[in-house]
Amino acid sequence: MTSRRGPTLMAREIAEIPAVVERTLRDGAADLDDVARAIARRAPRFVLIAARGTSDHAAVYARYLIETTLGIPVGLAAASVTTIYRAPLRWDDVLLIAVSQSGAGPDMAAVVEAARAAGAPTLAITNEPSSALAAAAEMILPLHAGEERAVAATKTYVASLAVVAGLVARLAAPLAGGASWTAAVADLPEELGRTLEVAGAWVRGPGAPCVAELAAADEALVVSRGHNLATALEVALKLKETGRIFADGYSTADLLHGPVAVAGPELPTLAFRPDGPAGVAVDEALAVARRSGTLPWTVGGHEVAGRHHALVVAAGLPEPLTPLAFVLPGFLLAEATARARGRDPDAPPGLTKVTRTR
Repeated sequence: MTSRRGPTLMAREIAEIPAVVERTLRDGAADLDDVARAIARRAPRFVLIAARGTSDHAAVYARYLIETTLGIPVGLAAASVTTIYRAPLRWDDVLLIAVSQSGAGPDMAAVVEAARAAGAPTLAITNEPSSALAAAAEMILPLHAGEERAVAATKTYVASLAVVAGLVARLAAPLAGGASWTAAVADLPEELGRTLEVAGAWVRGPGAPCVAELAAADEALVVSRGHNLATALEVALKLKETGRIFADGYSTADLLHGPVAVAGPELPTLAFRPDGPAGVAVDEALAVARRSGTLPWTVGGHEVAGRHHALVVAAGLPEPLTPLAFVLPGFLLAEATARARGRDPDAPPGLTKVTRTR
């Protein structure tokens, strides 16, 4: 239990996110240009992404963004293939991207080393450009997030998404609509600032009913679809590690393949519902959950305006960029819920800032 007064480290770092994204895109612009040109020259036919934990959710976002925008198939690496089974892989025409805020995981560095030794172009996205991961990779994209002290990663997660979005925007530039896509990325910091204002009022408003409902529960469902599957997975993780709530993150498609059976009035459900076709797919699953008595809380764009238990944010962003904004209410909600449960979100039991696996 905690009797902390004043803002937590987690809350302070969430508040830094708009400035972090602005700095990441500004100070990293030359690196993004160079890496985009190098990737374009190599013209990979497949992308493999290696990551763990929060960075794994950034990888999920990267997978959707690369596949939908660039048309390149993407897979998520199983590090144990390299580190435990020592199985050689064929890296022809593959780009390997490793995402790690600390860059300290030996398994991520091992995968990069194996891919690079086999001739694959390798890229590290990390907040520590002097890390082992960065040293192993051919190319580096620093996050420029500054020191992150809270155990629960927030600003480095959104910075990772911003780097991915900035890179894809440059690779997409020769395609139709590339200019508007680049402009939308440039508008992100301002949009994220507005989102934090609206979300802060929602989480700290009179009674904060969403916080109260989650704080009273030991389990929760967090759902979305498409690009925002990453948001659902990441927010579920934050509820687990800061509030000790057994929150499960699902694609709403997977929700309908069994887990929806646990839906009901006693199980809080948080949905991230973008505008457009992905949002329609989220609605279809939520309709099934409502028949079991679920009253979901929904974060979304202008299409959720007027709905019960809904928060409208980032209505000006194109759907592929909404994960950078939608996750902010989720972060604030996790931090506030942990405190409401008498827990210190900066000191989750059993966790440290850097986790090393093999």
